[in-house]
Amino acid sequence: MSVLGDLELTTGLAPRSADEARRQVAAACRIVARYGHEDLTLGHVSVRGPGEHEVYIKAKGKALGEVTPDDVMLVRLDDPEGHLAPGAHLETVMHTETYRARPDVSAAIHTHAVYATALGATVSSLEYLSHDAVLFNDGVGLYNASVGMVMTRDDGRAVADALGGHRAVLLQNHGMLAVGEDIRWAVLSALTLERAVRVQVLASSLGEFTPIPAASVDEIHLTKYQSAFLDEYWSAWVRKLPSASEGRR
Repeated sequence: MSVLGDLELTTGLAPRSADEARRQVAAACRIVARYGHEDLTLGHVSVRGPGEHEVYIKAKGKALGEVTPDDVMLVRLDDPEGHLAPGAHLETVMHTETYRARPDVSAAIHTHAVYATALGATVSSLEYLSHDAVLFNDGVGLYNASVGMVMTRDDGRAVADALGGHRAVLLQNHGMLAVGEDIRWAVLSALTLERAVRVQVLASSLGEFTPIPAASVDEIHLTKYQSAFLDEYWSAWVRKLPSASEGRR
């Protein structure tokens, strides 16, 4: 059994209850931590809850890799100051303003992933050097209005504006925000962006870039990134989480 108890029963689809939303957030936190996104107790994952104005988000105080459903809190979108709820991360407003601006987004992940952070600290942009990069066939946004913390509603709105209709936005000198139609897509976006930038870094040390032709980008995207594949991806990520016995070591 998973260290998170019945987490293996958690789907990546829209949560049907508060408990399901908390399990999804906990699972996603541990998944992105496993793939290199952990940074002390920083970073946060959220999902829209089953209620119209509910957002469930990792609370402050735990590292991504140790989050359990008990470490996930409710923030309300119908409260203009909901992001200031006791126990919330300082940058919770990044999530709430994204949900307000993007009704199509049902999950969001902010981390300080090393390669994405590095790209956001340059004047370069994501190149289509791999199938990973093709997930972002309409590009990646860049938030450069500030290099500080995103803590006010104005800051949060500026991040949401920079995200636009994209799946991810780089925060200059800071990190990244990845979003999705549900938690499966948000995790895929976060992990795939980091892999794509890592390939770009490696390629830059080997020689001149040979990008995927522009005419092929959308074709590959349609073939590789089908909704039908997301359940098997989510199941594989959850299966690879530590077992209860491993978690006690």
